[in-house]
Amino acid sequence: MIIFKKISWKNFLSTGDAPTTIFFDRTPTTLIIGENGSGKSTILDALTFGLFGRAFRSINKPQLVNTVNERGLEVEIEFSIGKKKYLVRRGVKPNKFEIYFNDKLIDQLANNRDYQDYLEKVILKLNYKSFTQIVLLGNSSFEPFMQLKQSDRRTIVEDLLDIQIFSSMNGILRHKNAELKDDMGTVEIEKGLYKEKIKIQEDYIKRLQEDSESVISQKKKEIENFESNISTATITMAALNSEVETLGVQLLNEGSAKKKSSEYEKVQNQIEYKLQREEKELTFYQTNSTCSTCKQIIDDEFKKERVIDISKKIDEKKDGLDKLHTEIHSLEKTLKQYREIGGSIVEKNKELVIIQSKIGSLGDNIERVQKEINTLKSKKKHDSSIEKELKILKENLEESLQDYSELCDRKKLHEYAHELLRDSGIKTKIIRQYVPIINKYVNKYLNELDFLINFSIDENFNETIQSQYRDEFSYASFSEGEKMRIDLALLFTWRMVAKLKNSVNTNLLILDEVFDSSLDAEGTDAFLKIINTLDADTNVFVISHKGEILFDKFISTIKFVKEKQFSRIETI
Repeated sequence: MIIFKKISWKNFLSTGDAPTTIFFDRTPTTLIIGENGSGKSTILDALTFGLFGRAFRSINKPQLVNTVNERGLEVEIEFSIGKKKYLVRRGVKPNKFEIYFNDKLIDQLANNRDYQDYLEKVILKLNYKSFTQIVLLGNSSFEPFMQLKQSDRRTIVEDLLDIQIFSSMNGILRHKNAELKDDMGTVEIEKGLYKEKIKIQEDYIKRLQEDSESVISQKKKEIENFESNISTATITMAALNSEVETLGVQLLNEGSAKKKSSEYEKVQNQIEYKLQREEKELTFYQTNSTCSTCKQIIDDEFKKERVIDISKKIDEKKDGLDKLHTEIHSLEKTLKQYREIGGSIVEKNKELVIIQSKIGSLGDNIERVQKEINTLKSKKKHDSSIEKELKILKENLEESLQDYSELCDRKKLHEYAHELLRDSGIKTKIIRQYVPIINKYVNKYLNELDFLINFSIDENFNETIQSQYRDEFSYASFSEGEKMRIDLALLFTWRMVAKLKNSVNTNLLILDEVFDSSLDAEGTDAFLKIINTLDADTNVFVISHKGEILFDKFISTIKFVKEKQFSRIETI
């Protein structure tokens, strides 16, 4: 329950630097009187300005500042909720808005709007419209419940029943739904991106694999071809080596043949030399009869024997030379064969060098191509890292799909919660339970105000008004006094409902000039009877011009007077 304790204001409308202070919790009933323009209704404006930053009457904020002093407007309101003490201080020129909890200033880091929301939603749990339906009733700027739009009627009743939390929750839910929609859109985009990246990655890996395998296969064929050539060359080289070895064996006797040939040539030269001498000697004996040395005549018999003997030697030597020539010729043929074999060996060795070089080159090619294959295989290992990236992308997609599924589930829950929290949901069910109670109390207070009609509202806050003869009426069809009775009945009903719910229950009730025009004598007496039967913790303030009539019907009286352009309170 909100217990308003006191209000103080200065430089507010007709009030000057001297503060005006009114205690709310000291007497059950208080009459506020004063001449027109004395400032008695200022309490309404000061109270709503202090709590909500706006006047009760249609007065702009700058116009609230006292026109004489032109600055220093300040309103202080003290109240308590249970054991919690609060003070709200609000001012203009300079601007000021402070909330104190147990004498400690509440953090002002938030902007004024949020600070005001904190005051209304967290502390008071009461907004301006609800406040003016439960605490204030005036004849000037007051807008009766029956003249409010259906949405405003609902707001007031929701505050009374303490179910505005569902509206707040629905508002939060709408905000969450908007965030959820954004999140779902983001996840949807993520899904699309992951799917696109996965497709690109898969195509890339496939292309790499195909290209790599094709090139590796081609390279392996090159190696096979090189190895085949090496095999062929090796076979050829083995054959050549075998031939060289065979030829080499054949050359083993070349030295002996060369030596024999040299010896034969030497013998041939010796025989030819001796043959020349013997032929020369034979020619001498055949052509000469005298010795060339001693000049003696050569004996014919000697000469004859000598010619025979020399001729025989010549013939022997010629036979020997013929045989020797045959041997030498044979040896020359053999040596020629040996030379041909040596040449063949040289040529075959040259072929062997060429083949060895070819084999070496083929080996280098094999090594080169193998390195290329190894590079391609290493690239395939790199491709495996790309596959790991692909796996991560797929995992991310799976997570994204899971997130989207969870968001969809949350969306369904939000939709279900929204159905519950909307006006036609759980709030209407609660309101529907209280409608009979509301109608019961309205008709109770109407009866006490001697207005015998049957008044009822439905869950959508549409009214039905019937006379005791079941004639139907509308609120607008009644006189101002009858309307005032309905407004008062609703006011007391709202306060009773607030008390039952312990929601926006408060001690304070301020009524501005309700007796002065709209209520007749019977209505006034009925109203006074009602306020005198209110709970002991209720403090009623009535502002009226009929002070002389009502003076003795209130426990205390506050009189406003105006002196030298400033309003003040005069003690009675």
